[in-house]
Amino acid sequence: MLKKTLAFQFTLLILLPSVSLADTWNSATRTHTHVIQSDALEEERTVMVRTPPDYNPGQTYPVVFVPDGEWNFELVASYLDYMADNDIFPDMIVTGAINVNRNRDYIPRPDPHYRDTGQANRYLGFVKEEWIPLVSDRYASAPQRILIGHSFGGVIALHTLFTEPELFSAYIALGSSAWIADRVLFEEAEEYFQQYPQHDAFVYMAVGEGDGGPTVPSSRDLAALFELHAPNTLEWTFDITEQTDHFKNVPSGMHDAFMALFPAWNFDQELKLGARSGGVDAVNSFFASKTESLGWRFLAAWFDLGIVALNLTREDLGPEALAVMEALRQHHPQSAIVAEFSGMVYERTSNPDQALEEYARAIQLANELGLHPNAIHIDRIQASIERIRESQ
Repeated sequence: MLKKTLAFQFTLLILLPSVSLADTWNSATRTHTHVIQSDALEEERTVMVRTPPDYNPGQTYPVVFVPDGEWNFELVASYLDYMADNDIFPDMIVTGAINVNRNRDYIPRPDPHYRDTGQANRYLGFVKEEWIPLVSDRYASAPQRILIGHSFGGVIALHTLFTEPELFSAYIALGSSAWIADRVLFEEAEEYFQQYPQHDAFVYMAVGEGDGGPTVPSSRDLAALFELHAPNTLEWTFDITEQTDHFKNVPSGMHDAFMALFPAWNFDQELKLGARSGGVDAVNSFFASKTESLGWRFLAAWFDLGIVALNLTREDLGPEALAVMEALRQHHPQSAIVAEFSGMVYERTSNPDQALEEYARAIQLANELGLHPNAIHIDRIQASIERIRESQ
C-alpha cells in the first residue's frame, strides 16, 4: 500500500501543472491611475485601480476599496494577487485613493485633540458619488464591494457601515480608533442597529494585542455592542491578534479577514468524506450547499478539489470523481487546468474518448489564453494523448 501511495503521489507531481496560473510580477501594467476633480471634497483626488492578472472585460469582479491608498494599496493588491493566483481567493479588482487629510476625511465629528477632524460625511460623499461610479463605469466590476481600512481608515470603514450600510457587501476595520471623537462610533452603531435590524453584510474587526492607548479596550467595548444588538443576518467577527501591535496587525488582520470572507479551509476534506459516505449525491450536495450558503464568496478551488477527484479515482470511486470534475467544469468553464484535470480523471476511470476530448480542450484553451509553461505544460498533455492513442 505504501508503494502504491508513493507511486501515485509521484505521478501527480509529474502530471500536475504548477499551482500558479498567471504572472503577478507585471502588476505595473495592470495598475491605472485616475485623477478625480471631486465636487464632494472640492479638490483633486488620485485613485489607483489594479485589475487581476487574467482580467476579462466580459466578466465581472468584486472590488476592494482601500482608503489609505498611498500606504496600503500595494500591500492589499499584491496580497490578493498572490492569493487569487494560487486559487485561494477569486480574482478581484483593487482600488485605492491617495490621502490628503486623514483627520478631516475619516473622523465623523470634531475631536478637540485632533486638528481638522469632523468631515467624514464629505469623504463618504466622494466615495459614494465619485469613487465607486468611476470604478463601476470604467471597469468590469460586480455589485459586491469590500471596504478595508486601518486606524482612522478603520473608523471611516465603520462609519460607512453604520451610516451607508448598503454601499459595501463587506467591511474590514483593522486597529480602528473606536475611542475617537468621544466614541462617536458607538452612537452611530446603536442607531444603525435600530434602523437596519435585518442588515446582511460581512464585518471583520481586529486589533493587535499590543495596540497602545485606548484602542484595544474601546474596540472590545464596540464588539460587546455588536454582541448585544447585531442581527443574526449580520456576519461579524472581532479578534484581538496575538503578538501584534497597531501596525503589525495590518498584514495579519488583513489575511484573517479575507480568509473569513472566503472560507475554504478543509473544504477538500469535507468533499472527500462526503463522497466516500454519500456517493455522487453527496458530491452534488456539497457544491449546491456551498453555493447557496456563501454565494459570491464560494470559490470552487480547482487545485484542492481537483486533487480530491484524483484521489477518489485511486479509491475506485470513479463516479464520485467524475461528479467533482463536472462541478468544477461548471464553475470554471474556460479553465485549461480544469480541462487537464478532467482528462486525468477520465483517463483513470477508463473513459479514454472523454479523456482525449478534455486533453484537447486543455491544449486549445492554453493556446487561446497564452498560458506560460509554469501554468500548464502542453507537452505533458500531448504525451498523455499519445499514451491513450497507443493503448487503443
